[in-house]
Amino acid sequence: MSKKKPIGFNFFRPIIKQKNKDYYFSFKEVFEEIRIKYVKGRENKESGKDDDYKLVYVYNNEPARLADIDIDVETQYYHLVFERLDYQVPSRTTLHGDSKALDLDPDEYIGIDVSVLYDSVNHIFMIQRNRNSLGPTGIALFLNTMVQDLLEKVNASFDLAIVSDNSAKTRALKQKAYRKLNFKVTGNKAKGIIEKFTKKEGVGVDSVEIIFSSSLSKKAEIESDFVKEFLEEYVDDSDVKKLKIRAREDDESVIEPIDLIDHKMQTFCDFEIDNKRHLNPISVFEKMKIKYDTEEGGFKSKVLRVSEEVESFI
Repeated sequence: MSKKKPIGFNFFRPIIKQKNKDYYFSFKEVFEEIRIKYVKGRENKESGKDDDYKLVYVYNNEPARLADIDIDVETQYYHLVFERLDYQVPSRTTLHGDSKALDLDPDEYIGIDVSVLYDSVNHIFMIQRNRNSLGPTGIALFLNTMVQDLLEKVNASFDLAIVSDNSAKTRALKQKAYRKLNFKVTGNKAKGIIEKFTKKEGVGVDSVEIIFSSSLSKKAEIESDFVKEFLEEYVDDSDVKKLKIRAREDDESVIEPIDLIDHKMQTFCDFEIDNKRHLNPISVFEKMKIKYDTEEGGFKSKVLRVSEEVESFI
C-alpha cells in the first residue's frame, strides 16, 4: 500500500565572487565532462571491467558521492543524484516484533539520495530537501571542489546562494487554511509578553517563542482573521526573529511552510511512496521539471523575476 508524502525544494544560484563583484557561473562544461565519464564508467561496469568512476568526497566526516548524472534531451536540464553514505545501520522489525539490524559488509553503507535539477542556461539549481539526505551545504562543497583549480587561478570564491522569496508576506496573507504559526521575539516585545503571563518584570528571559497549532484533523485550521492580524502586526517588527506559518492556499493544495523572516523560495510536491518506501529519482526529476517550468506559473520565471541582474563569469 502506497502513501503520499510532501517533498520540499529550494532554489539556488551559483555565484563566483571576484574583486567584490558577483558573477553567475555556468557548470555546463564541468557537468558535461563528468556526465561523459559516468557514461563510459557504466559501460565498463556492464562489460565486466572494474571502473570506480563515481566521484566520492567527504562531508561532515562522512562519505558522500555524486551517484548519477544525466541530461534531459528535451529541456537540456541536468539531473544530478547525490548520496549521503550513512554509517548508521537501521533495524528491521514489525509492530510487535524484535528489532534486528540489517546485515551489511564493512565496506557497505546505507545510501540516502537527493535529486538536483540544474538549468545551465539560466544558472539555477533546484534542490530536493530531505531530512536525512545531503543538504545544499554538502552539495555546495562538491561544486566548490569541482571548480577549485579555477578559483585559485583567478583569485575568486564560490557561493551557492539561496533564492529569496520577496512575495512571502503577500502569499502568507492569501492562504485559505492556516495550520501552524511559529513566532519568536526578543527585546522589549519579549519582556512585554513575559509581563502579560507572569505580572513580573526582569525575570531574565531574553527571547520568547510561541507556537500556535491546529488539531491533527485534516479539516482543522486556526481562525484566519487571528493569523492575518498577527502577521500584519509583527511581520515588519525588528524584534521578531522568527515568523513562520504552515498553511494551504486552496482545498487541493498541500500544506506548505512560508517563512516571513528568512524568505527562502520553496515549493512542495506530493509523491506516492511505494511498498519499498523509496522515492525513484527519475520520478522525482519528472515532477521537478513540471514545477520548474509550468506548474504554479513556473518557478524558473519566479526565480528570474526576483534575482538581481548579474553578469556571467567568463
